[in-house]
Amino acid sequence: MPLRTMLFIGLCAGHALLSWIGAGGATLGPAIAATIYAPLFVLDALRLPVFGNGPSGGWAGPSPLGWACVLLLWGAVWWGVAALLARACRR
Repeated sequence: MPLRTMLFIGLCAGHALLSWIGAGGATLGPAIAATIYAPLFVLDALRLPVFGNGPSGGWAGPSPLGWACVLLLWGAVWWGVAALLARACRR
């Protein structure tokens, strides 16, 4: 398996693990929420339906399109980081 693919899987797994472990915590919770909601706010400003129906007075959760956009964004970010790290290790 290429180094870039292994790095990509490791980075994605680390991101998912931190999200799963720290989702309820007071220290990591806001940072994890920012990794989800910050890209969605940008896409919402472009009038894409990335938020579902929220409870009255509460935060709307991401729609299926919103989750797909978040996963694609972070996948692209981690793929780029893995590619740069793999290139640096080859030199």
